[in-house]
Amino acid sequence: MSQKVDPVVVEIIRNALAAAADDMNATLIRSAYTPIIYECGDCVVALLDDQHQVLGQSAGLPIFLGNLETCTKATEEQFGREVWRPGDVWILNDSYLGGTHLNDVTIFGPVFVDEELVGFTATRAHWIDVGSKDPGGSMDSVNIFQEGLRLGPQKLVEGGVDVPGVMSTIATNVRFPYQTSGDMHAMIATIKMGQARLEEIVRRWGLDTLRAARDEIFAQTEALEREVIAAIPDGVYTAEGCLDNDGIDLDTPVPVRLTITVSGSDIDFDVRDSADQTVGPVNCGVSQTVSACRVGYKLLVSPDVPGNGGSFRPMTVQVREGSVFGAVAPAACQWYFSTSACSSTWWRGPWPRRCRRRSRAPATATR
Repeated sequence: MSQKVDPVVVEIIRNALAAAADDMNATLIRSAYTPIIYECGDCVVALLDDQHQVLGQSAGLPIFLGNLETCTKATEEQFGREVWRPGDVWILNDSYLGGTHLNDVTIFGPVFVDEELVGFTATRAHWIDVGSKDPGGSMDSVNIFQEGLRLGPQKLVEGGVDVPGVMSTIATNVRFPYQTSGDMHAMIATIKMGQARLEEIVRRWGLDTLRAARDEIFAQTEALEREVIAAIPDGVYTAEGCLDNDGIDLDTPVPVRLTITVSGSDIDFDVRDSADQTVGPVNCGVSQTVSACRVGYKLLVSPDVPGNGGSFRPMTVQVREGSVFGAVAPAACQWYFSTSACSSTWWRGPWPRRCRRRSRAPATATR
């Protein structure tokens, strides 16, 4: 049984985690070399616990909401739990793992305290070029190979020492190596800032107290969200629209269909009836589809509460592999947000103005 923590301590830890994420974000914004990061804010940072659950996430690009953990999970699934080592920093930009286009690069690293893995820090930012067939990004790509350098999870820093082979490979495959290297090292500095802040919290309060406070924070968040969902009438709600085309086949619309099922305090998002993945670059990976649905959910259910590992527990997302929302290689993904942004904005409220409610019967009833 989890230990009980004084409510005051819970609030102190809650705010300490949020402040740590803000420190990470400030480090990134102030250190970045390109204006798409320091002016546009096309980035996000997060602290995760050792189970890849969000402890704190700063304000950032909303469409990245709650999917940084996908990258640490994917790395662990590929290499095993023992792959994490103190002082290591990893990089990943694979569209089918991270969900977005190759320009969105995720850098992350484990946090150890007294040789025990206590969590992870992660950041994602848009790089101005990743070596696609056209500068910056391709408007008319038809496969992932035209969109630039695709990196599965690999180490950028090992034991606190830069891995020169990986960094030089990146520098020789982009059009702006100086700026790209600058942004990359700004992201590495962001990871190190988060590691230092999380270690400070663990040493001040102890790991057991931190985990107990985490459990309480997550439980409070989940309870709040379930209360809001339970107030929505049970039923099935639908929204539908389409893109004019995928940018390549100009005569074929790309339908986007969203079905939301509310049952008690649970809510399900289903985009399986949307178009098959397209030749043009409007596809996205599953993790970004989930993130896009989370944006709409958050705006409706708990817009004033910072996201954490207790967020989104009441929701599930159904995605069809091989669809425009479940892209598989070699689908082009450069303009993924053309479709994923639709699923996050059409229905977001006020409920259910933007959705057509298909039935007043409980969601478990036969349709």
